[in-house]
Amino acid sequence: MRTDANARFEASEVANLKTVNAGQRFEMQFSDSEGRIVVVSLPVAAAVELGCMICNVSEHAPYLVGGVRTTRSSRP
Repeated sequence: MRTDANARFEASEVANLKTVNAGQRFEMQFSDSEGRIVVVSLPVAAAVELGCMICNVSEHAPYLVGGVRTTRSSRP
């Protein structure tokens, strides 16, 4: 897939998350306010690394997550 190197997709929501290929890849489907959809497919190891990075960011800026202070141990 060829795209403009400066192109930027501003997602407004996560439309779907799933594993594919017997769990070897993790797909994230994003949509924007104009209804455009982008699917990002990552190897599971990269998806786990991304998840850890997001978790670490949320712990250092807890009020960005729904405006409520949370900790990893208090989540269900």
